[in-house]
Amino acid sequence: MKHSRERAYASLPLDMTRVGLAWVLVTLLVSAPKAPASADSADAGDAAGDIDLVLERLQQSEIEPKYKATLEPPPVVEWSLSAEIGFLAVASHIVQLSKSGSRFDYRAEGGQDVLFPFFRLSTDLKFKGRHVITFLYQPLKLTGETVLSQDVVFDGITFPAGTPLNSTFGFPFWRISYAYDFLRRKGDEVALGFGLQIRNATLTFTSADGTLRADRRDVGPVPLIKFRGRWGFENGVWWGTEIDGLYAPISGINGSDEEITGALLDASLRVGYDFTDRVSGFFNVRYLGGGAEGTASNPSPPSDGFTKNWLHFVTVSLGVELRVVD
Repeated sequence: MKHSRERAYASLPLDMTRVGLAWVLVTLLVSAPKAPASADSADAGDAAGDIDLVLERLQQSEIEPKYKATLEPPPVVEWSLSAEIGFLAVASHIVQLSKSGSRFDYRAEGGQDVLFPFFRLSTDLKFKGRHVITFLYQPLKLTGETVLSQDVVFDGITFPAGTPLNSTFGFPFWRISYAYDFLRRKGDEVALGFGLQIRNATLTFTSADGTLRADRRDVGPVPLIKFRGRWGFENGVWWGTEIDGLYAPISGINGSDEEITGALLDASLRVGYDFTDRVSGFFNVRYLGGGAEGTASNPSPPSDGFTKNWLHFVTVSLGVELRVVD
């Protein structure tokens, strides 16, 4: 009888459904009321054999340690630091300042057809294995030098053809977000939440001799929806993704009476390796895009307040993650 059960268990595949059913069996067997020893000693022996057999099969499974971890009390606080360094490429970047202004292509006309250094810092605080608070700082400054092939107008200021032009696009931002991890398994994560980003945009166009200059500055909040996922393997390799984004009318957020539409998408895909329990390295590819279009209230002359600025960037980076407290 016992040998037939062993043969039946051995024929089952070791997949997630198998392991889940096994855990249910263990729970039922452990929680079942004990029968009197005088009447059901044989059944009790069979039940003990079933438990031992199931546990033996679970120990042979590659995913068993992850499920076992979900039954253990998680650390009260986990703290990690992450840093990335690499390069940024401009796929497309268009700007227009004022409704009568020129449509200016940063990549084709503004010298942004090269690679720029990329750097990013973030830190995570995770509470009780579920609640994740992330703080991110992203410096971002692109500069270009070119000679205009045609007249260009920014906010009513005309830069004639042949003018040596220096341009600066600064878009550093700070972001804080919260996410809830639905898995609570060490090395794995499926988390959903929300965030708030503070944009700090600066657009500057200056002739090389300093006689002509147009600039815009903007600081404001950007709410975001957040998703983050991670899946680790027993050999230390893991892959993950992180997506922050939103498309919304900015006027409804900052209280402006003017209709302004804005969007932001920060999406990455990474592959990493756990060198130790506290140190991981990873390779990351990221899309960073978005922009805004609309007219701001109370513009400063000669600007009429209209802005159209849409960007599409791609970054490639190497990163390291340090788990300081676990």
